[in-house]
Amino acid sequence: MLKNKRGIELAFGTIITIIIAIVLLIFLIFMLAGSFNSFKEKVLLYLTVSNIDTIIENCNTLVLQGQIYEYCCIKKTVKLSAKEKYELTCANISMQSWGNRITNLNCEGVC
Repeated sequence: MLKNKRGIELAFGTIITIIIAIVLLIFLIFMLAGSFNSFKEKVLLYLTVSNIDTIIENCNTLVLQGQIYEYCCIKKTVKLSAKEKYELTCANISMQSWGNRITNLNCEGVC
C-alpha cells in the first residue's frame, strides 16, 4: 500500500500546470504573430451557432465600399442553426426575412 500519496498529488499538479502553460503559450504566439483575428474567427466559428449578424455586417460593408461584384456574385456560408446552412450571395440574403437589414444594390447584369 502507498502511505505517502503526496508525491502523486505533486505530479498531477505539475502536469496540469504544464498543460495550462502550453495553452497560454500557443495563444500568445498566435496573438503576437498577427494572426489573432483569423484564429479568433476560427474559434468563434465553432463556438457560435448562427453567423447571420456577421454576414449582414459584411454585406453592408461591401455596399459601403462599392464592391458590387462580391455583393452580387460571391456566395457566403450562412449558418442559421447548427444543422441549417446555406450558400447565398448578399443579394439573395437581403431578400430573406432574416436579412432585411442589408442595404440593397442593383445586381442586374453584374454576374
